[in-house]
Amino acid sequence: MTDDRVDSALAFGTGTSSDHADGIRWVDYTNISWNPVFCKRCDICIEICPKDTLVMRNDAVIEVENCILCGLCERYCPDLAIEMIPSAVEAHAARSAERRTSEGAATAD
Repeated sequence: MTDDRVDSALAFGTGTSSDHADGIRWVDYTNISWNPVFCKRCDICIEICPKDTLVMRNDAVIEVENCILCGLCERYCPDLAIEMIPSAVEAHAARSAERRTSEGAATAD
């Protein structure tokens, strides 16, 4: 673990989510939005993640690399404090469909 400190959990991520018009601050990462107000730091999202993508650091849930967009963190969060970013999910679905199409064309030869 690192000794890096920030003033608050809100210093992580990229700031207020553009997907949320409710006035509540959500912290955007690459694939998820996290709400530090709703989150009670129960660590369920961290434990359920099959790729160990989420970590708790300085009282904040942080998304690190290798997220596979499975959505387990969002599904199992009892506080509704994590949401998948819709544009990331759509991009992942498009990449998956393209990969399946290219694999299908390769096996048809």
